[in-house]
Amino acid sequence: MTGNPEDGSDSSVSEPKKRRLPIMMALDALLSVTFLVLAAYIGFYASRMSGSDSRDLFWFSILLGAYGIWRAIRSVIRHRRREEDEDTACHSE
Repeated sequence: MTGNPEDGSDSSVSEPKKRRLPIMMALDALLSVTFLVLAAYIGFYASRMSGSDSRDLFWFSILLGAYGIWRAIRSVIRHRRREEDEDTACHSE
């Protein structure tokens, strides 16, 4: 009795992955938003200071915000690729 991929035995493996996907997307989004909020907070704090330390903090906040935006874009691209792969896999069966 060998398992046939068509008899539904494969669906039990893909089910936990589908449940885990929204959690991973939510964590990616939360991490990106965390970087953006932290960058805004540091930038606001740096604007209240004076001297070279404020300039360094301001540049750090810009870099931190850029990293948050980059993470968000990368997460969206990864999600779209997964959707395309799933659509391609569904159409090929």
